[in-house]
Amino acid sequence: MVDKFELPNNLRGRSIYTKVIPTVCNLDNMLGKLAELHGDISQLKQWEKRSYQAYRIEDIKSMILNSEKNKWQYIIRKHILSRRPSDFGASCLDIYLVAYVAETYGDGKDKFFKYIRDTKISEKHNSAQAIWQVGKGDGVFLEVLNDNGTVKDWDFFESWVNG
Repeated sequence: MVDKFELPNNLRGRSIYTKVIPTVCNLDNMLGKLAELHGDISQLKQWEKRSYQAYRIEDIKSMILNSEKNKWQYIIRKHILSRRPSDFGASCLDIYLVAYVAETYGDGKDKFFKYIRDTKISEKHNSAQAIWQVGKGDGVFLEVLNDNGTVKDWDFFESWVNG
């Protein structure tokens, strides 16, 4: 395990304050649906397609579909670390934003909501809720965040930050 380090307010040149788009679909549900549909993305709901595109699942779809569900986290984590942060959409960045706020300003949903308002990422409660829900949910699913939004896997975050 690496020593804890300070998370920067950008992820290898990608600002955590811009293109933060609230969405309501989490990674676990989208991957389950994709497997259920045998990879037919045309059958995904619009919000599931947004998650699919945000994580660039097309690049690893065959690996996901040809592996057991308990391997999906490893495949996605490796995929995230193999590309530039700017290659991914908002859902992926939501994980980093939740971690950044929890580690820099304090953990939990209330601190996160206050940060989202104070930094003018969004004034809307529902937007803050969607960002928190997806970022925390996807981070917990990938086993990189704890349930309160704090970092669980510092090695992953150091690799993500440093490239």
